[in-house]
Amino acid sequence: MSSLRRLPDWQSRLSEYVLQNARRPFRYGELDCGLFVAGAIEAMTGVDVAAELRGYTCRRQAFDRIAAACGSRSMSAIADHLAAKFGILEISPALAQRGDAVQLERGAKAKLGVVAMNGLEILIPYRAGLLRVPKQLVVRAWHV
Repeated sequence: MSSLRRLPDWQSRLSEYVLQNARRPFRYGELDCGLFVAGAIEAMTGVDVAAELRGYTCRRQAFDRIAAACGSRSMSAIADHLAAKFGILEISPALAQRGDAVQLERGAKAKLGVVAMNGLEILIPYRAGLLRVPKQLVVRAWHV
């Protein structure tokens, strides 16, 4: 079980967070995949799991911060680092539910996202706002 606890009104808080970001474009340091997931976790729990990473403005700086935090320049490594730090348990992708954090693809193309409130899609930041992709694309998942 996660050491983070979802607040009693987590569903409305997550829905509001998604609505606030629905049309915001992907931008490093503002709304990239990692900060989007961290923001969703903060909306649900009140805890900013990405506090140590904030303050970058471009891809290079983002991955420099990731490497400084966990010793590797990969999305998978920072996800593992933060999961361990905050007691967030990895689960089977098939068990991922609303609000859980997920990883799409592996290696350099890895992206982080959040299971949508319908439980069937993954939300990730994209050029024109949040993109919805099928849950079947999830390769890793963490229960928040």
